[in-house]
Formats: sequence, C-alpha cells, structure tokens
Amino acid sequence: MKTIESTITKTKYLVLALLVAFSFSCSPEDGEAGPQGEQGAAGTNGADGNANVEVLTFDMSAASGTFDDIVVTQLTQDVIDNDVVLGYIKRGNNWHPLPAVQDIIPFSVSVTIGVGFYALDYVDGGDGSAHSISAGDLETLKVVIIESTSSSKTANNKQQVYNDLAQAGIDISDYYAVCDYYGIAY
Repeated sequence: MKTIESTITKTKYLVLALLVAFSFSCSPEDGEAGPQGEQGAAGTNGADGNANVEVLTFDMSAASGTFDDIVVTQLTQDVIDNDVVLGYIKRGNNWHPLPAVQDIIPFSVSVTIGVGFYALDYVDGGDGSAHSISAGDLETLKVVIIESTSSSKTANNKQQVYNDLAQAGIDISDYYAVCDYYGIAY
C-alpha cells in the first residue's frame, strides 16, 4: 500500500514540477513584435457618449391623397413618453422638418404620433382645408428616434435630450445638423 501512496505522491510532484517548468518556458517576451498596422479611417464627429439613435426611412414617392398613416412599430408608448421623435420629409433636393408649414413647401403637413403609427395630414395653408397631394410630390420620410440616456426614463429625460442638442448648437429643424451631430448618414 505504501508503494501506491509513494507513487501517487511522486506523480503529484512530477506533475507540479512540469507545470512550473512549462509556465516559465512560455514567456510573453519571446519572439519579435510584428509590424505596425495601418491607421484606421477617422470616425465621425457625433455626440459624446453612446446615444442610441434609430433612423427609419420610408419611401413616400407613391403617396397621394390628403393623409398618410405610416406603420412604425418602433413607436411604443415608452418611446412616445420618454424619447425624442423627429420627422423629416424630402421634397426635391431638400429635407424639411415635420410638422411643415406652407412657407417651406406648397402645403402644410401636420403630424400625429401614436403607438405603432406616424400620421401625416396634408393641409392647405391658406384656408386650413385638406390638401390632396399627388404621387411624386414627396420622396422620403425619415423618422429619427433619439433614446433618452437615463436608466430611469421620465419626461424630464426627453427634455434633457432637447436641452443637450440646443446647448451643442444643434437646430433640430436642420436635418443635416442632426445627422452630423449623431453621425447619421444622409
């Protein structure tokens, strides 16, 4: 029996000695450093921190009539209550903030946001009656959802997003300024 115990003890010491020898034989200083890699592309100048911004794009080129109800599943009650939702419509080569008034485009556009939808109503700026658009009058709708960054969401957090944009000198009616600030592709 002593021979078996002696053999086990010797085996333990042998394994321990091998582990120690192996750990010292693999030094991180062995070998030469590889060549320096290429410099990566410069990043975009967006907002500080990790703003969670989602941009939803909708083709409006076939839109016609006096209103459009666009299904936007991302518009949950939580998003509506706590996050900033901005809308922009492209007509010709220009992006216009929503809601839009007749001074900017030949008709006004009012917006209603609800759970699961983003509704556009086209209005004659002169008399307030419904205005009927034709296919091709509009090109694209972009809905930008800027998540408030606080873990405890409140209406104050939504206002804080607006305040942060204003303090950074960002005019939220300027689509390109918002895109540049958040690093969003046009």
